Amino acid sequence: MQSEYYNFQANSDALFFEFQSVSETKIINKIIVYTPIPNSPNFYNLALGDVLDNGEISDLTISNNDDLDKVIATVIQTMFRFFEKYPENYIYFKGSTPERTRLYRIIISKELNQAQKIFEIYGMINATLRPFELNCPYESFVITLRAQLN
Repeated sequence: MQSEYYNFQANSDALFFEFQSVSETKIINKIIVYTPIPNSPNFYNLALGDVLDNGEISDLTISNNDDLDKVIATVIQTMFRFFEKYPENYIYFKGSTPERTRLYRIIISKELNQAQKIFEIYGMINATLRPFELNCPYESFVITLRAQLN
């Protein structure tokens, strides 16, 4: 969680972020959006997407920009900013494909010891929320600040 991240722009309510993924071959405009989940007070959906040439947003694009760690570190930095403004809330996310959800599980597993110092991390299976455990095939994830930090 101490990884290098991209500089980003945030709107005043800390729910919309923009940054650029930069490699030797291309620059990709990316956005991160936190959206309230209807009928789930204090829960926000986290969406990460690429801004396409036509201005549309895609969460299915495969960027192949060789900067996954830096992009994920940027997402984590936006989480910190989100929780500065909304410390009692929860962030819900999952991959746009099963493969991406599995990738997110692998990333969480890799950073779990560090992340649990700051966040409470949960996985969901069949709409049941449970504390995150290694090697469990979660369908989605929920993160909030640890209780003593709220």
